[in-house]
Amino acid sequence: MTPDGLKDVYKDFNLAGESLIERLRTFRRHDVHVLGSFIFGLPSDRPETFEATAAVAKSADLTFAQFVTLSPYPGTVDFNRWEKTLGASPPTIAGIPLTRRWLIPQALRPKLYWSHPIMSAEEIRSRTQAVWDSFYSFGSIWKRSRFIKSSRGRLAFLLISKIYRQMYADTGIATDSARVSWSGRWARWLAKPCRHLFAGTPMPDLQVPMT
Repeated sequence: MTPDGLKDVYKDFNLAGESLIERLRTFRRHDVHVLGSFIFGLPSDRPETFEATAAVAKSADLTFAQFVTLSPYPGTVDFNRWEKTLGASPPTIAGIPLTRRWLIPQALRPKLYWSHPIMSAEEIRSRTQAVWDSFYSFGSIWKRSRFIKSSRGRLAFLLISKIYRQMYADTGIATDSARVSWSGRWARWLAKPCRHLFAGTPMPDLQVPMT
């Protein structure tokens, strides 16, 4: 979102700040709906980065957004650099090297894999969670649904947004398995009324095509 942040992920060719907001609004004016993805935990991030990112996501008229913490993925420059810093004998969790984090049981995986210059892992996690909560608050979702004409459609959008938040925010950055389980149950409860909004009128006389 910031020039320094884009440099951290080798994407300094992208737009930032107000230029980014205006470009995303252009998509929306042409009825193109965007799912924005924002990464937290970059070396250039500061406490104020989180609130500023939430403001950009809302101002840019994004339909959906996700907010994730920086993770090293195999085949990327960040992963190769991180793996080298850990040396030939990296730390292990449940007997599995940290550099093979995808094999570590979900409940035991760290939320961050390298230290930040000024923020703790818990601060980054909690601030990331707060951004999810802000973007997917009832008021924010209802405001974003204004492009939908019917009340039924707006209600469906609200429920889908809440389901998305429950599925990805809590399960992705939660600190304990109990919260992950609770989020899964909550998402299933939300899905039940949402399903009825998409159900069509029964057609008992509809004939099955014969091939």
